[in-house]
Amino acid sequence: MTPSHRQLTTRALRAFVFFAFFAANHPNLLSAAETPLTTLRYAVTGRTSTDWPWFIAKEKRLYQRHGLFLEDIIIQGAANTTRAVVSNTLPVGRIAPDFIMEAIDRGAKSHIVAGDMNKIPYDLYARADIKSGAELRGKTLGVSALSGGTTAMLEEVLEKSFGLTRKDYQVLVVGTSPDRYAALKGGSVAATIMAPPFTFRSQKDGFRKIVTFHDVLGPIDFVVSFAHDDYIKSNRPELVKFAKAMIEATRWLYDAKNKEEALAIHVKYLKGNREGAENDYKFLVEEFKPWPSDGTTSKQGMDKTMELRVKANKYEGKKVPPLSHYIDYTIVDDAKKELGIK
Repeated sequence: MTPSHRQLTTRALRAFVFFAFFAANHPNLLSAAETPLTTLRYAVTGRTSTDWPWFIAKEKRLYQRHGLFLEDIIIQGAANTTRAVVSNTLPVGRIAPDFIMEAIDRGAKSHIVAGDMNKIPYDLYARADIKSGAELRGKTLGVSALSGGTTAMLEEVLEKSFGLTRKDYQVLVVGTSPDRYAALKGGSVAATIMAPPFTFRSQKDGFRKIVTFHDVLGPIDFVVSFAHDDYIKSNRPELVKFAKAMIEATRWLYDAKNKEEALAIHVKYLKGNREGAENDYKFLVEEFKPWPSDGTTSKQGMDKTMELRVKANKYEGKKVPPLSHYIDYTIVDDAKKELGIK
């Protein structure tokens, strides 16, 4: 063997040894090299404690395990998030169901494909000087949209609990949870809707809890994932993989043995502290349990959404459509079958 051949053989051997060592210590990268990940672009309105299963699916690489790379894109405002998907700018999003149902009624080519939250973890918080809901008469309340979604729920809660109708108070669109919290602290609204972790912050700041939505409304679908029909038709396997990852993440979160790691993930993604994570865990994971463990929409919860839509005259002079008009049940059904869930 010539010196040049020996040198080439030595280099090849070193390269082989290096590759073998690298592959053994980085199995995920090797797997990714063998099976390229499909990117799924996902529109969301922000990040709060209610997105905990989503954080887990990302941190635990559950999407990657199913061959997906989830590119989450934050779009401020429920209407803008809905518009991004129904315009086919982004294929998939998550939002309160009323927004996408309204779009579908107006001709949008989209469907709900999974249930993300089947209970609403909202409380109505007000300034400390407001002692009861009756004192909200004539006041300005902070909301995320002028109508539909959580605003319709707020109207129902105020009417059933305190006899207040929309003419008895004003609403001001101030944005999502962080914006509503800032508006209450800044004094631009007298009361607003709060979800964890802002409920706990509001308590510490001395604001008064007026009413809990779930106590008045009962189970109601709060957040759903939805997709453009073109994407459902051409990329159905990716949606099934997405649903599988979210189901696995939710079940992982509900498993008590994962508590410490779940708390660490909460702190990492929300850039909070241990105390806040523990408060959210006690309420959301151990007590309230708003996330469905099988990815389904709740018939009881969706029926309540339809009830509110009928009350708001969304179908005046028209036949009320069935839930199947809005929901593609087959995505989650197939995800459950593949996961062995009945």
